[in-house]
Parts: sequence; C-alpha cells; structure tokens
Amino acid sequence: MRIGDYLIEVNTAKAYAAVEGADGRPWFKLRLFTALDTAGGVDETYGDVVVEQKELPDELVLTTTCRSTVWDTRTTVTRFLPDRIESSTTVSGRGRITDCHLLGGRRTPRGFLPSGSRLEQAWSPNPDHPSRELRDALEPATIGPCGEGSEPGIERWLFSPAPWCFAVTPGSAYWIGLSLVAPIAEQTFTNYHYAPVTGGFSLRLDYEGQTSVDGTFRTPLLVVHLGGSDPVHVLARHRALLDEYGVVPQRTAEQPDWWQGPIFCGWGAQCAIGARTGQSPQPLATEANYDRFLETLSGRGIVPSTVVIDDKWQERYATCRPDPRKWTDLRGWIARRHAQGQRVLLWWKAWDEEGAPAEACITDAAGVPVSLDPEAPACRALITDAVEYMLSSDGLDADGFKIDFTARTPSGASLRHSGHLWGTALLHAQLALVHDTAKRVKPDALIVTHTPNPAFLDVTDLIRLNDVLRDDEAAPGYVARHMEYRAAVVRAAVPELGIDTDGWIMPSHAEWRAYLEIQPELGVPALYYADGTDTDRFDFGPEDFAAIRESWQRSRERWHAETPGTTPRPRSSA
Repeated sequence: MRIGDYLIEVNTAKAYAAVEGADGRPWFKLRLFTALDTAGGVDETYGDVVVEQKELPDELVLTTTCRSTVWDTRTTVTRFLPDRIESSTTVSGRGRITDCHLLGGRRTPRGFLPSGSRLEQAWSPNPDHPSRELRDALEPATIGPCGEGSEPGIERWLFSPAPWCFAVTPGSAYWIGLSLVAPIAEQTFTNYHYAPVTGGFSLRLDYEGQTSVDGTFRTPLLVVHLGGSDPVHVLARHRALLDEYGVVPQRTAEQPDWWQGPIFCGWGAQCAIGARTGQSPQPLATEANYDRFLETLSGRGIVPSTVVIDDKWQERYATCRPDPRKWTDLRGWIARRHAQGQRVLLWWKAWDEEGAPAEACITDAAGVPVSLDPEAPACRALITDAVEYMLSSDGLDADGFKIDFTARTPSGASLRHSGHLWGTALLHAQLALVHDTAKRVKPDALIVTHTPNPAFLDVTDLIRLNDVLRDDEAAPGYVARHMEYRAAVVRAAVPELGIDTDGWIMPSHAEWRAYLEIQPELGVPALYYADGTDTDRFDFGPEDFAAIRESWQRSRERWHAETPGTTPRPRSSA
C-alpha cells in the first residue's frame, strides 16, 4: 500500500510493517508491538498476535493485540500517515514499569525482536561527544536528565534534557525523526535511548520501577516523521509536532533588555587561579577574587552587564546562605553592582541536599539522603525560602540564577521519595518551584538553565550551551563548530528563548579566541576568564582584551539591530 511518498507491506505473522521509499529504497521493518517490563518480571509476548488493518483515505491504521506475561491486555495502535508514522501502546493491569521498549519487544520463543532498518547515520540533539555531531547508525545514543559528567563513560549531561528527538537517515540526504510526544506530567521516565543492533534498532524509556500502574497506562506517542532535509530540520519539525499536539507549556515571562547583555561568570577565572596555584576552584569563589576579576576587566574597558557568582559562594548548597568566610556582606556587594548598572546572578546547584533535613530528601535503600525531593513539603519550603532570600529586597537582592547540575536528576529503582513524579517530570517540578517563586519575588529575574527541551519552556529564560568537552585530536576550531551545533539545537527546539553561549572549559587560548569571535552570532556572549585561561595557563595580552571588547560591541549592535527601538532598561527597584 502507498501512503504519501512511501510504501508499506504488512507481515501479520511476524507483526511488522516493511516501509520503503518511493524509489524502492528499504527504510524499516517496524515492529508492531512493544514491551513494558515491570518490577515483577519482563514483558513477553506469547501465543498468537492479532493485527487488524483499517484502510482510510491517505491513512492505514494497524491495531496489534498481544498476550502479555505481565499485563492483562496490551494493544499497540500504529497509524501510517503521509508525513509520519505514529505509534502508541496501552496496557491494563497492575505493575511498576521498569523499561518501556518501543518498536521492539520480546516474543517467545524468539527472544527480543527489534525493528529492522537500513539506516546509515544517526544524530542526537544531546551533545555527548567533544567535536562530532553525526554518528554511525550502529552507535547508541541517549537523551535525558541523568548523566553525571564526572563518571567514566557518561558524557551526555550537557543538555539535561535535550529535546526528545533522534534523527536517522537511510542515505540520500533523507532524514527521519524519532520523536516522543507527551505532556510533561507524563514524562516520568529518566532517559530515552536509541538502541541499534546490526540490521535494526529499537527505542527504550527508563521508568526504573518508579511509575506504578493500577488500571491502564498509555506510552508516550512515538512519531516517526518523514522527509527531513537535515537533522536540524528534523528537530524543527519535532517542535512543530509538539505544538500541533498541544503539549508545549505556555510561556508568559517577558524578556527585559538586560537579559541580552554580555555576561561574566567567575567559574573559569576561579579555575585559572586553581590551575596556577594547585587549589580547588570552589574555595576561590570569594568576594576578594570577584572584586579582582571585575577590576581587571574594567581596567581594560570591559564591563559586563551581568555577573554570575559561581560555585561555591554559599556555605551549604541547599540552604543558599553566603559562606561568611568568603563573603562578609554579599548583599552589600550586590548593591554596589546595582549602583553601577550591573545585574548579579547566583549559581544554584540543582538536587544537592547539603544542609537539607532528611525529610526534604530522596533517600537510598539504607535511608541515607542522596538528593532533594521536590515533592516533599519540607523540600518545597526549603527551596521557597532559599529563592526568596536570594532574590528579595530583604535578602540578598540578586537578579536571578544560573542553575546547574540538572543532570544529577536521581536515578534508581530502590530510591524512596514522597510523590508520584519521577525522572524528567520531577526535574521539571523542581525547576517550576524555583522559577515560579523567583518570578513572584522579582518578575524580571533571569533563570538560566541547560534544558533546551520544549517541555521546560515555562521554567527557563535563557539556555546555556554548557561546558566544552575536550578533544585533543580534533581539527582546530572544533569548539566554535560544536557550539554552533548546540546553538542550532536550541534555536530549532525553543526559538522563544535566548542563548547563553558559555565559555568554559577552553582547551587552549587559540580555541577560546576562535569561539570568542562567533559568540555574538550565537547568542549572549559569556566570558569566563578575567586575565588568562586555565587549561593551557595562557596569560591574556592587550590583543585579547581588545578582542573581548570588539565581540561584546558586536553583540550589542546585533541585539539592537534585531530589536529596533530597544534601549537598556534601568534597573527595577522591585
């Protein structure tokens, strides 16, 4: 049967649909059943599989009913439309879902059966390699909010989470999207995996036994959308799909002019001191050092619009009170920056339980606190108090937050927590509490995250491109090229939001200069160094400071050219 520009042939005995392009090139043999494993056992299909076909104008609907070893019923509906293929599965019964396999599943006595494919390359919007964008179709990929970068073998933490969309191609510059569509409340999984095998692939969602079913459960809608010209085009179509299905949250926050001003973040400068003195960077987040950083820059004619005080200005991460050994009067320091027309953002570490009471925390199997629990009343009170203190005129009177470490979203079947949310939905709940409290206290507060997933559109204002990964074998200029790829992801997925271009960790002075050159074209320039780099310990000279001034001037000119009539807005007294 022909639908749009592709052909379908259904194999009811083996429960797959062969899909090929109009030119006869094979694309897929898509499995028409899934598997939703539970804590009580793996989900296996057994006995006869019934595939019912319904032909409509420009549409074929296949309803696949299976006998399951763990569910009372399991039915998968697959719709073949001119520009896409949609699939969703509904189960009934009771169980705690651990893994949800899409486009594949276990069928006795054959074992796990993936979909077949003739794919050549794959692409992920999650930057998990220092310099590469495309991968061989046989290399797996993961998108999600769990991926701590300090662990060996885990480099997928930079966007946490990235948009739920992989792009794959069978060749001939024809790209296909593999998109998940669901409202944020239903995103109780942690990670979304592209799991290839020789000659095929399947997809998997990690629920970790933290999503309980007592009745019916429907998987997120999987949409295989066709006809992409390149991966970024596929991602833009992914966003259009989400809008079409009405699952993108509404954004109400205005965007004051000051959000577009150049940023200085002191983390790189802290690291530069540490590299030269053998110290850890966290103890170097001091009032004296930040005064020196800004005096060094202002002495060269470089005055940032926004200053970020980074890790670890606070005595304890969860309570967010200044460390008195580092800051004798942080409120007064912020007031002096305001008097000079500057804004101040405070670095906030998501999930960290340091200083939180046990009743505010997620705990492990031994009852030991391991993370904040955004659904626990004590945690909500703790975060609310911290945000109010940091932003209110009675507290520190800061202007917003650089939120970091969202990739430490808790993961584990044995973890214990208060509510029913988990994974991505729980991360969103935490950020929503921070965001909404911040906007209540200070409506123009700026919230910076590295969550360029449209489901997080309502809890962030600026997307940070995040840290640079080092690749000593890459061709020169790889940092700039890779950050262009990251910026393209943000523009395609959440075009409403601005981009914080970041600027750390630079592998060399040369890579830093090359990236500095293109920052104004990508978004808001972010400077992380005051007088030299950390990795190669290069001390800046007059030409480097001149390059910063020129880059920032181009950024200001670009912003005002794109937004006629804008002028820097005076600081609100709110």
